[in-house]
Amino acid sequence: MLIPSFTTVILSIVVLAIVRLLVKFLIRPALLVRSFRNYKNVLLRYTPILAFLPEMEKNLNDHNDIHHSSIQRLRENPDLRFSVWMYFDKAYVFFYDPELIKEVLSKQTKMAAKDPRIFGALNSMMRNGLVYIEGEKWKTQRKLVSQVFHFDYMNLFIPTINQICEEWIKENLEKPVSNVHLHHQFKKYTSGIVWRMFFGDEGFSNKEDGDKMLHLVMKNSTEVMEACFSPYNLFIGPKFLNLGLRAADRQRLRETEFLQDFVKTKLNFYKERLEKEKASGISSGRPKNLIELLLEDSSKKQDNDEKLSDFDIMAQIFTFVLAGTDTTSNLLIMANYLLAQYPEVQDKLREEVKSFNGEITYEMLSKMEYLNAVIKETLRLYGPADGIFPRVATEDVTIGDVPIKKGFGISCGFREIHSNPKYFSNPDAFRPERWIEKQDMGVKDPFLFLPFSAGGRRCIGEQLAYIEAKIMLYHLVRKAKIEIQKPYNLRLGWGLVYESKDPMTAIYTLI
Repeated sequence: MLIPSFTTVILSIVVLAIVRLLVKFLIRPALLVRSFRNYKNVLLRYTPILAFLPEMEKNLNDHNDIHHSSIQRLRENPDLRFSVWMYFDKAYVFFYDPELIKEVLSKQTKMAAKDPRIFGALNSMMRNGLVYIEGEKWKTQRKLVSQVFHFDYMNLFIPTINQICEEWIKENLEKPVSNVHLHHQFKKYTSGIVWRMFFGDEGFSNKEDGDKMLHLVMKNSTEVMEACFSPYNLFIGPKFLNLGLRAADRQRLRETEFLQDFVKTKLNFYKERLEKEKASGISSGRPKNLIELLLEDSSKKQDNDEKLSDFDIMAQIFTFVLAGTDTTSNLLIMANYLLAQYPEVQDKLREEVKSFNGEITYEMLSKMEYLNAVIKETLRLYGPADGIFPRVATEDVTIGDVPIKKGFGISCGFREIHSNPKYFSNPDAFRPERWIEKQDMGVKDPFLFLPFSAGGRRCIGEQLAYIEAKIMLYHLVRKAKIEIQKPYNLRLGWGLVYESKDPMTAIYTLI
């Protein structure tokens, strides 16, 4: 019997490895995609490994919007229900049909988890906060956080939000004509509100320290999300990133450790103060901030009760600083952009807000029908939440008539629904009147308008976002004409949220 040479053995191993890789990442996922060929109104895409991510990158480069192709497909076929893509060794199902999306949103906490291939690279505070945590721990966190993140607290906080807004107006509109860098300045506004909610008036010793900390939080978080979608994480995994072999990884890890120490120091400060007040039996009489409310709620519970640990509270602080800063700031950026593009809408809004005077209350904000419509129309076109976080099925499940196997990727297209002519007439037009006329199907059905998602994982900060945006726009359009410095080319892609990718400068002319 002939014994194969060493070279033959090595070549055979290499060939077998290549065949295995081809079967795992090309043939098997292609067959999984093909298994959906008999479904009606479905799009099959045979793009290996990274599903729709390369198409989105091309859309951004060629058409200035990562969702360009999917929106165009729905224009051609408004009845398109879902698309199926090759995703590593599985399939990825992207839903556009509102009935299917409704079922996904109602079942997602039980049958799917955020894609560990992507979000495994999150730092520990992001991973353990309410936005990213899964399972029973999410239920506990949601239940406890909602007790202090409710309407009554938001209502009591309106004077503080108004004060922060007036300070912002005074700082940025000090001249007859002011040029304001919106990305930076609106983040200062929204983060200032979140800081005040969590830390009260003692958040920072001075404004400069607060601005520096905000910059570091946003920089670090952007770097973390870039790491999540980097080839190193997708193909090798988060363990490689955490080794700190690259200078960028070492810098990100140092920043994360610094931020964690900062949050821990703040938490300990309020914890010690509450313990002293409790020991003395004398209440300060001042309103408590959210950290104190969370600590107080946890301290009342018995050992066998559901409660948040100190690290859980730290994770909530970090999570809400991120979620409360980038989302609402981008809503305000896009509202300014659209009001500048549609001066007739801006004039009509100005006429409405000038008819309201006196102290700003929730009831007063609710009565401003056109202001509400402007914000909803901004969210429809350019809402920061363009879909759910990519998830992976944790069990075999059926969504409508669509079989989803364990390990399949799942997502939903909110941006696509909001741009579907079947649900919104003339969907590219910024027309707030549609929310007052209530003729479009999308205005009537809550599962056709999903800027804050729906179901159990609906955004807990929805009311806060509306209040912040309403108060800022109320003051802005009363005081100034809004224009955008030209030339400006709007490019929409992913950062921490779906957002304008390039800095935008507003020109505010006092009136």
